[in-house]
Amino acid sequence: MNPIKILAEGVDHLWIWTYGLVAGWGLTFTLLVIAVVFLFARQLQTERRLKNLEARLVHAERDYNLTLTEWRK
Repeated sequence: MNPIKILAEGVDHLWIWTYGLVAGWGLTFTLLVIAVVFLFARQLQTERRLKNLEARLVHAERDYNLTLTEWRK
């Protein structure tokens, strides 16, 4: 075989591998970014729900204490 042809095929295969690596890393990076954004959104939602539950608990305790205070009178 012609060494130039072998070299050309080798370079061609090298470019295919390079494209594959870039595409693979790009896909991996994209999926990681999507996962981080999803987890961040879930964390914000969970924090908002927790604050809401704490506010409801404080409100319920205040109502209970007011009820006890009025009942004792």
